[in-house]
Amino acid sequence: MPARRMSVRKIREILRLKFGSGMDNRQIARSCSIPHSSVANYLRRAEAAGLILPLPLDLSDYVEG
Repeated sequence: MPARRMSVRKIREILRLKFGSGMDNRQIARSCSIPHSSVANYLRRAEAAGLILPLPLDLSDYVEG
């Protein structure tokens, strides 16, 4: 069974909590009600994509696909 996609809004929240509030991955996981492994995975993907905070203003919440 394929994994459920996470909303862009929740991914933004993960990034905000990590880089804006300095929370660790387990704290973020509890706050967002997701597994801490998912937090680590999304942070790793954001780093690979070169995303930094604050996010660019022209970055949309719309995801194609």
